[in-house]
Amino acid sequence: MLPVVVLMSACGFLDEDPHSGQPQENVITSASALYQQAVLSLYSHIGGSTDGYGLQGTYRGVYDLQTFASNEAIIPVRGGDWWDGGLWVDLHEHTWTVDNECCENSWRYLFQLVGLCNYSLSLLDEYGYLLTQDQSMSYNAEVRAVRAMAYMYLLDLFGRVPIVTKITIPVHDIYQSERSEVFDFAWDEMQFALLYLPDERSNSRGEYYGRVTKPVVHFMLMKMALNAEVWRDDDWTDEVRPDGKTIQLPCGEAGEKNAWEAVNFYGQQILSSQAGYVLCESQLNCFSTYNEDATENIFTIPMDPNVYRNRFKNLFRSLHYQHAAAMGYGGENGSCATQETLDVFGYGTNHPDCRFSTTFFSGIVHVRGVPLVLSSGDTLVYYPREVQMNLTGSPYVATAGARMSKYAHDPGTIFDGQLRNSDIVLFRLADVYLMMAEAKVRNGEDGQTEFELVRLREALALNQTIEPRDATLENIYYERWIELMWEGWHRQDQIRFGKFDLDPGLSVFPIPQTALQTNGNLKQNKGYE
Repeated sequence: MLPVVVLMSACGFLDEDPHSGQPQENVITSASALYQQAVLSLYSHIGGSTDGYGLQGTYRGVYDLQTFASNEAIIPVRGGDWWDGGLWVDLHEHTWTVDNECCENSWRYLFQLVGLCNYSLSLLDEYGYLLTQDQSMSYNAEVRAVRAMAYMYLLDLFGRVPIVTKITIPVHDIYQSERSEVFDFAWDEMQFALLYLPDERSNSRGEYYGRVTKPVVHFMLMKMALNAEVWRDDDWTDEVRPDGKTIQLPCGEAGEKNAWEAVNFYGQQILSSQAGYVLCESQLNCFSTYNEDATENIFTIPMDPNVYRNRFKNLFRSLHYQHAAAMGYGGENGSCATQETLDVFGYGTNHPDCRFSTTFFSGIVHVRGVPLVLSSGDTLVYYPREVQMNLTGSPYVATAGARMSKYAHDPGTIFDGQLRNSDIVLFRLADVYLMMAEAKVRNGEDGQTEFELVRLREALALNQTIEPRDATLENIYYERWIELMWEGWHRQDQIRFGKFDLDPGLSVFPIPQTALQTNGNLKQNKGYE
């Protein structure tokens, strides 16, 4: 019987054998060596240095499915640039097929992470004699939490997927589980992890930097519960969802709670954590050049241009070539805000949201306070309203669209600005408050306090007045769009709020054709047969 990591590689689950590069038997002689090899090694796979790999920071993977299949951002065809075989057009127009490269990369990456976790668990079992009981339980909990994170993303993107927990299972024994079963598996794994993980900050430099701790799992449980109506739906094509008020979720010693109550229960655990999470004075603090100690960030991908290989290509992809060069980066002149995003931010009105200027570059481009003059002699101007999917032939082919500016300028970057000091923010407290507000409103309660904490924060920091707004579901949806722009959550929000697509089958992506061709047990998702 061959290891599952090899068998799954052939069917598109994985593209490398997790055994490769792992220690020989005589290397693991202590608990610390075992922890290094079986647990800490996993965190180098949360970010990525090659396209299609990692949760965020690279191209053509998880982040791109979440962002460019939503209506918050677009990569237009700019003459001879960004056609890429119609990849970005397909994501924007929802015309992807079973051969979509982003889908295949995401499937492969996430199942590789699952396989690596399973291999780590086998190491912890094999060398368990080196560990105390407490070490054994905490190490296992951490690995299982990382694996549950991978399943949370698989659940969101692909719906029905195999639950694989061993490294020795042949392909012919690999079957998909119903979406609700995958949900329950990931939920139970997170519940187990909570029993043994420390209640420590993950985003600050130190022992727990970049690791999954209890607040990180609390955040994931909030996401699970918030999306339970969608993710526990085994037939997402019939437009009938289970009711969050009737979905009962086991919450440890707190007993069972409905989905919306569970969101707020785990939100309260984060707020009361000894880790001391507090909203930053400004959103800018979360994305500053050195953001390791931002009191709002809960889970990040550690970045250091001289230490880590993780790349951050989102700014690199967005900025005009000469704009990027003037900042000391490389640039590919691609991604920008959609027309819908401009409307949500109130761009062009008398009262635009004050976060527009910190989220986007638009209008005349200044570098170090001076307008940027192009090699043509013209001043560089970004024209947000000129954006469309195909700009070929347009006079704004190179300048249409408001560009990403959410992360601070970092003069210490290398490799065209892809290797940076700013940690990539995955989970943060503003999202916690907005999830709590939404869950309260869905449960018939008042979410105004949590909603206003986020909505008014930036205006207070800038000493600006802002009109009051009620915490309705519609307003919360738009607030999430503004506050979490560029952070990879909007597709998920659109689906949950019923604003994604007229065809409910497109709320998940297709199982990649390469996987289907190799493993006859796998069945294509509903809507793609």
